[in-house]
Amino acid sequence: MIPRFLLVAATALLLTACAKDAAKPEAAEAEADTAAIELHFHAIAGLNPGANGQPAPVRVRIFELKNAATFSRSDYFALADRAQSTLGLDLLDQDEVMIQPDQQLSIKRDLDPATRQIGLLVGYRELDRAQWRTVLTVPARQYTEYQISLDVRAVRADVVVSPSSPAQ
Repeated sequence: MIPRFLLVAATALLLTACAKDAAKPEAAEAEADTAAIELHFHAIAGLNPGANGQPAPVRVRIFELKNAATFSRSDYFALADRAQSTLGLDLLDQDEVMIQPDQQLSIKRDLDPATRQIGLLVGYRELDRAQWRTVLTVPARQYTEYQISLDVRAVRADVVVSPSSPAQ
């Protein structure tokens, strides 16, 4: 009787030890499907000058996009005031940050897995004389850093670090 009990107990222990926790691999797979970015903003001292030449801060809106076509052809006020209705299903998420003249700021973001582009919209005073928008292409499932230069009346973006996989 005792040997049969020991055999059942040993079998139960072996089966328990061999059991696999399925939740952990799913979490790792979900994490590997996401991308992340870090935006390094650098504003020059003469940013966004007014009529008297005084520099002023700018509001930078950050849009996570499935597709940037509508973003690229829309006017500033449609994007700034009515982003959701203007961009529709292409808009996945949005955020904004205020950047002061001569300020450096870094923002790290985990992205929606469907994000393919980041649209940046900069609120310069003289929109008709400014380059107020730029689009960043985001590699899927990778971590990428971008240098965002905010000049007097123009925004530029460059990749700082080559994409690495997976997102950190």
